[in-house]
Amino acid sequence: MERLLPRIQSPGDVRALPESELPRLCEELREDIVSLCGRVGGHLGASLGVVELVVALHRVFHSPQDALVFDVGHQAYAHKLLTGRRERMGTLRQAGGVAPFLDPRESPHDALAAGHASTAVSAALGMLQGKRLLGQPGHVVAVVGDGALTGGLTFEGLNNTGGMHLPLVVVLNDNQMSISANVGAIPALLRTHEARAFFEALGFTYLGPVEGHDLGAITRALREARASSRPVVVHALTQKGRGFPPAEADIQTRGHAMGPYEWRDGKLVRSRGGQRTFSEAFAAVLDDAMARDSRVVAVTPAMLEGSALVGLELRYPERVFDVGIAESHAVTFCAGLAAAGLRPVCSIYSTFLQRAYDQVIHDVCLPGLPVMFAVDRAGLVGADGATHQGTYDVASLRPVPGLTMMAPVVGEDLPAMFATALALPGPSLLRFPRGTLPTMPAELHPGQGPVKGARWLKRAEQARMCFITLGPLALNALEAAASEPDWSVLDARFVSPLDEVAVLEAAACGRVVVVEEGTTHGGLGSAVLELLAARGVSARVRLLGMPDTFVPHGDARVQRAELGLDAAGLRRTARALLSEGGAP
Repeated sequence: MERLLPRIQSPGDVRALPESELPRLCEELREDIVSLCGRVGGHLGASLGVVELVVALHRVFHSPQDALVFDVGHQAYAHKLLTGRRERMGTLRQAGGVAPFLDPRESPHDALAAGHASTAVSAALGMLQGKRLLGQPGHVVAVVGDGALTGGLTFEGLNNTGGMHLPLVVVLNDNQMSISANVGAIPALLRTHEARAFFEALGFTYLGPVEGHDLGAITRALREARASSRPVVVHALTQKGRGFPPAEADIQTRGHAMGPYEWRDGKLVRSRGGQRTFSEAFAAVLDDAMARDSRVVAVTPAMLEGSALVGLELRYPERVFDVGIAESHAVTFCAGLAAAGLRPVCSIYSTFLQRAYDQVIHDVCLPGLPVMFAVDRAGLVGADGATHQGTYDVASLRPVPGLTMMAPVVGEDLPAMFATALALPGPSLLRFPRGTLPTMPAELHPGQGPVKGARWLKRAEQARMCFITLGPLALNALEAAASEPDWSVLDARFVSPLDEVAVLEAAACGRVVVVEEGTTHGGLGSAVLELLAARGVSARVRLLGMPDTFVPHGDARVQRAELGLDAAGLRRTARALLSEGGAP
């Protein structure tokens, strides 16, 4: 039998299909999603769970005139397949390929680019108000998961929508999951009779609950919502990972974000290396600290799995807190814990810490509370792309008074850095990258005592050039300098407070290359330049880091090479600096 999907080039083709062929279309979509994620990895479970919902949306609404605003967008693979991108889906999450989330530059059917949760209702309301003010036709639909209802921004949008009385359609995709199982009172309320009263009290017409895998039922509900003149919530009950038994059976994440996999002897085999990651190494150090000190607690905004805290939650169920997709709340919750006398560790990705910037400053740093931030995914993240790059944590937080910021080079650095941070009377931050732990070279001596200032990894007696580095890029600098007897390497370790004595000694050679995996605007390089200017020190300085642009998805190792952050690139920059004539 001829497949239907190759004939679908736009949502109009979906609307033209006979109703009897829609179940087969859904089957083919699931087959393509499972096959695709098997080859390149990706957000499998969320996309499988909304296949019927996406087909129904494109049957009832006319994208792009009707804007479909997906919260985050990791659930939109079926949407991509139905909007002219099927032939390119094999490039998903790869450099120059299909975006991991939604991107209006990629397709007019992608109404909004978003990689962070809980934004859809607010953005959709703005779009609908904009259409009204500009006299433009079309409906607007916000597709949100029940996980988004653990985030405060969704409630701000719902509150405003109910008060404005505009006919916004909010489709609530209720699968009882964020990345892992949902937490809090609202997700539990959704599966009771109180759900109707809850949304109606906010000013919405409530349709549901509807079986989200029943095409007829969900299509009828969406048509009723489309005809409404007031805000509507369509409450669809779905199953994350639907149609793929390993994901259906995965009670932890329902196959949320999987690497490539294959079937062997009837079993799913995931293609994953066995090397330990920075996240796992930090979690092990945190585990030791929690065993020794009952005041140490862990907090994460719905990132138990990504931050390797699942085992800790099992061992310390009363001291590990998943607060939902609520970064601002996570930080201020930590402030409260610290004010009560505990020593909270907030495990959070760099890109998500941005969402709690005010809380870090106002609620933690201003009162000087001893909260430790474990900033994961700092630097390049690879396939998740621009929305998830850990670019701005150093530049945004370096100016904040009283915040001690450190970065390990290898996993063996973590115990001493953790102990140093835990002993501080005020806030601290440890940033580390996504990925596996590097091998510790002989030049590194982590030590057991408190970490104090920068450390020399290579110190030439008559240095002509010095690398000043932050984090694991120090290993690339060591490799670059290995065959150059008059090149030095200084591992800054601290961004704030900066080890001024060591940096000034490094700059005394007259030529410095500062290397960091973060934006060069306001980062470690800026700190070095500020110090040299304040002390009247003249030196030629080159800054290497992430560029003044949003870095797209791709292979992080390739991107480091393209940005000149690998050993060969560092060597080229240093030699070019040395070739410049004249005194510094």
